[in-house]
Amino acid sequence: MPGTGDPGATATVDLSPEGRALVSRIARSYGAAAPPGWVRIVARQECSVGAEADGIANVRVVVVATPDGLVQEHYRPPRDLHFETGDMLRELAAESPTQTVVMNLRIDRDGTHHATVTVDVPRVLVGIHDETSSKPVHEYLERNRAELTALLG
Repeated sequence: MPGTGDPGATATVDLSPEGRALVSRIARSYGAAAPPGWVRIVARQECSVGAEADGIANVRVVVVATPDGLVQEHYRPPRDLHFETGDMLRELAAESPTQTVVMNLRIDRDGTHHATVTVDVPRVLVGIHDETSSKPVHEYLERNRAELTALLG
């Protein structure tokens, strides 16, 4: 996913047809709940079931077009798919050799979305907030301003 980088990721996980369908439902749900003027939602969901770290950490932002230009805000999604998403991520993490996966999700206001799930190691869950974890999401607008401005037409 452009601008979110996964330098520590070791392998991409192929989602099942059910997993792909769930990701599409997540994208529609997030988009339906986004604030007026939204352009793109970017999310990083880290899930670990290992002894070192156990849980799910989320970093999500939404880029919004305002009269004063583009702004980035923290995004709090609806909870309608919370449990299904967590179950899918925990299942994928349990099957992972590192017991940890990361799902990066990008949703555009035109309804398109892109998701990647990679095998990783705990980062946000153990307090790492750097280029390998949350910084690319937290700094998404600044890193991708030209692309986002082009989306506005």
